[in-house]
Amino acid sequence: MLEIKVGDNRVGIYTSLGGAIAYWLRREMLIFYPVNDSPLIKNSNQIIAAYPMLPYSNRIAEGKFSFNNSNYQLIPNAGNGKDAIHGNAWQRAWNLESFTENSVLLTLNYSPEKNSEKEWPYAYFATLRYCIYETGLFIQMSCKNTDICKQPVGMGFHPYLPRRNLVEIGFSAPSVWNNGPDGLPEGRMLNEDQWNFDQMRKLTHNDFLDNCYVHWDRRAFIRWKYQNCFLTVSASPIFQHLVVYTPKDRSYFTMEPATNMNNAINMPEISDRGLAILKPGQTIKGRIFYSFIGI
Repeated sequence: MLEIKVGDNRVGIYTSLGGAIAYWLRREMLIFYPVNDSPLIKNSNQIIAAYPMLPYSNRIAEGKFSFNNSNYQLIPNAGNGKDAIHGNAWQRAWNLESFTENSVLLTLNYSPEKNSEKEWPYAYFATLRYCIYETGLFIQMSCKNTDICKQPVGMGFHPYLPRRNLVEIGFSAPSVWNNGPDGLPEGRMLNEDQWNFDQMRKLTHNDFLDNCYVHWDRRAFIRWKYQNCFLTVSASPIFQHLVVYTPKDRSYFTMEPATNMNNAINMPEISDRGLAILKPGQTIKGRIFYSFIGI
C-alpha cells in the first residue's frame, strides 16, 4: 500500500486492489470510512474506504446487455450473485506510473483477450490520479476506448462516509430514479418529500435510501454536526448522476458521483442516461474534489 500525505492529511492507496483508497485520515478523524463489507474484500482481507467505478457505474441487470448487434453475459460480481456492478477496474491491479509525497498516478490497460471478456468485452485504458492538499482530496479519472469498435462507457467514484455525530447532507437535483428492492430503477419522479435534500437535513439510522439523482448541481454538502466538520463534494459536468445509498443499521453511507444511471446500458430509450458511446481512440474524463473544513 502507498501513502500520500500533506500537513494533517494522510491517504492510503492500494495499487494492487482496484486503485482503492484504504483510508483518508485528517489527524485522527476518518473522512472516508474504512469498511469490512465492501465487494472488494472478497478478493482480499483488507478494509476499503473508496474506489473507482470503471468502465461503468452501478448495476447491469443480470449482467446482460446488447450492443452493436451482439449479446453479452458478464460474470455477476454484485452481492446478490446475479448482477454485474461497478465495472471491473475495482477487481484488477493498477500500474503505478508516478508517486510523489502528495500525489499518485495509476493506470490500467485492460484487454478482454488477455484478461476476461466475461468481465468486460471491450479493451480500454484508464487513468486514476489522487492528489491530497491541505484543503482536501482531488481525484481525476479517465477511460479511453482502445478497442477497434465502439463501446459504451461510464464511470464514477464510490466513497464510504461516516454515519455518525449527527451527519447532515444537502444537494439539489430536479429528479430522481427510485431503485427497487433489486437495486434497479423502478421509475423517475420529481425530487420531493423524503428524497429531497435542497435544505440540509440529518440522516438517521432508520433512513434508507438507494436512489440515483439526475442532473444534480454537482455540489453536495456533508456536515458532522457534533464535530462541526464539513465536506463539500464538487464534480465535473460529466458526472450527471449522484447515487445516494444509506443502508439501515450501518456505520456508513455513500454519495457516488457517476456519469451514468443504474442499468443505463439496458435503457437506451432514456436520452439522459449518461452513458458515453466512445469511438476507437476517444476518451472521457472527469474530476472530483472533496474539500474538508474542520479539525
